[in-house]
Amino acid sequence: TISGAKAKLNVEREKYHRNERSTGKFTRTIELPTQIDPEKVTAEYKNGILVVTMPKAEKAKAHNVAIKIA
Repeated sequence: TISGAKAKLNVEREKYHRNERSTGKFTRTIELPTQIDPEKVTAEYKNGILVVTMPKAEKAKAHNVAIKIA
């Protein structure tokens, strides 16, 4: 679950005025298809984009099994 709040944004320049109306608190819940390693989760917010990296847990990673065919 990711939660946050968006404040009102007013930008006034010589040639235009911008006012964003979407304000207030928000939450987003995403169900993950596999287990993750919570100790290695990172998040970065840059230029209005939030990037969340969640590596798979070792026990959730695929493994190879050799099968001997007789």
